[in-house]
This record gives sequence, structure tokens and C-alpha cells, in this order.
Amino acid sequence: MKVCLYLELSEPSVFSGGIRQAYENQRRALRKCGITVTSEPSDSFDVLHLQRIGPRSLYLAEKYSGRLPVIIHAHTTAEDFANSFVMSDSLAPYLGRMLTYFYNKADLLIAPTPYAQRVLQRDGVTRPVEVVSNGVDLTRFQSLNRARSMGRGRHLLRGVVVFAVGLVLLRKGVDLFCEVARRLPAITFVWFGRVHRAVKPRTRRIIMGAPENVRFPGYVENVTEAYAAGDIFFFPSAVENEGIAVLEAAAAARPLVLRDSECFAGRFVDDENCLMAADAEEFSRHLQRLVDDPDLRLRLGDEARRFAAAHSLEQVGSRLRDIYARLS
Repeated sequence: MKVCLYLELSEPSVFSGGIRQAYENQRRALRKCGITVTSEPSDSFDVLHLQRIGPRSLYLAEKYSGRLPVIIHAHTTAEDFANSFVMSDSLAPYLGRMLTYFYNKADLLIAPTPYAQRVLQRDGVTRPVEVVSNGVDLTRFQSLNRARSMGRGRHLLRGVVVFAVGLVLLRKGVDLFCEVARRLPAITFVWFGRVHRAVKPRTRRIIMGAPENVRFPGYVENVTEAYAAGDIFFFPSAVENEGIAVLEAAAAARPLVLRDSECFAGRFVDDENCLMAADAEEFSRHLQRLVDDPDLRLRLGDEARRFAAAHSLEQVGSRLRDIYARLS
């Protein structure tokens, strides 16, 4: 079997870092399962698997409709686009209608979580939707000692470090991140990730007014160093279709502190594989508890690693292979 895994605008982009990482994970997952992959639609193939909305992807969906199985990966929703960049709130409803039109061209959609599946159905998608995680490459996080030394040395980090990874956005909770840090001045907080020029002005004001114990080092060339350098992954994001950063932190066996939000419900359970909170006061208590209790950090880190193992590339490849075989 040969699959065309097509990512429109495939060059790296600040707007699609997560999509591109998911795409690369799929390529590796399929090859591990013995599936031949091409990224060129001019090749011959048995299944077309589109990754992102765009004029060529829409053309390809219509061209191959009824001829070959057409699968569209629903990485994007209007909900996770809003509250991110300048004009994103105004544009989100229009994007939502475009996405629904595009997604309904598929024979089958893939959503990364049951939450994302529900969002698609609420938005008017009528095509069948299968849930398949974006997955995580566990081998990247097997031995972190050298990466930890490099990362902590590069960023001059000492003691227990609370950290996040990803674009610095309001949707991802940068305001709450800074508010919690202000309540815990003795702890170092680091957010690894770009601050794009198109972020909302309020985001820049929050960064400029952040307390002294918060650092924004920007883009990190080797992101594994970020996960290795930090000790507690604090990710107060309000909306994630899955959250690749969460999977990667889990693979690095870092204890997870997440927002008590619909997008994480069902996958994460408070005090089992993470700690969850709804406001700055509760987050502050959780983080101080983790800083003071290394045994709790170890237990939650081990549970996070077990969660990540259930989302390995081998698992993803097997699920995709079964879906392709069923449609072919």
C-alpha cells in the first residue's frame, strides 16, 4: 500500500509548528508499519491523506473523490484558532465555515482526541470521524542526562524549574502562567517558544510586565533540551485539540500540571497522571506541592510516561494502517 501524505505549505511555519510535527510523526509511524509514503500528489498512490486546508488540498480532495479514499486530518478548528493572533477572534467564525466545507469533502476525517471529534461534530461536520492520536516519538526522550546538562547550562537554570513549551499565546494561558509565577517568586518559571510578531497586543503587555522569576528565551533549536532542562510542566492552555507539547513532556516523564478544561477531560485525571486546576490560586498550591515533594514529582512523572507510551508512533502507525486497509 502507498499513501500520499500531503501537507500544503510544507515549509516550517510559526502558524503550523504543531501540524508539521504531527505530519512528521505520521511519516515515521507509517514507515515503522511498512507503509510506503509519498508527499507528492503527482505520484501514484492508493490513499490520499490531506493534512491542512488550502487551495491545492481542496483541489486534490475534489479530484480524487470517488476514485481513491480521501482522508483529511482535522488538526485545526475555529476554536483553537481564536484568542491567538491579531484578528484571530474576528476571523475564527469564517475559518470555521471554511473548515467545515473542506472537512466534508473527505471520505473519513481523523481527529486527534475525542474532544476534537466532538468539536468537529458540533461545527457541522457530517463525515465519519476516527480518533487517532498525533503520537510522540518516545525514543527522543529515553536518555535526557546530556540534554539536561546542556539545556540548564545554556539557560543558566538552577533548582526546580517550572516550564512550558510552545507558542506564547493567550489561548495557551500565558496570562495565567505569569499570574501564578507572581504568587511563587522563589520559583523559576520558563516558557520556551516563539513570541510571534502577530500575537495580540495584550500578549506583549503580559510578557513585558512579567515578574522577574519568569523567562521567555524564545525559540529553542533543540526542543528536547527544553523538556530535559525543566522539572514541572505547567501548561494552563484553555483549548488544545490534543497538545503535542503535553505528549512530549509526558514522554520526558515530567509531572504535568494542566488546566481543568474540556479539552483535557477523559484523557487526564487529577492526582493520577497529572494535577489539574481552574485558577491561579489552585495552580499555585499544586506547583508548590510539587516543588516540595520530589516523590510526588517522580510518581506523576512515571504516570505521565505511561500515558505517553500509549500514544507511541507504533500505536499511531498501526491505527492508520488499519484505517487505510478498511477504506481501500
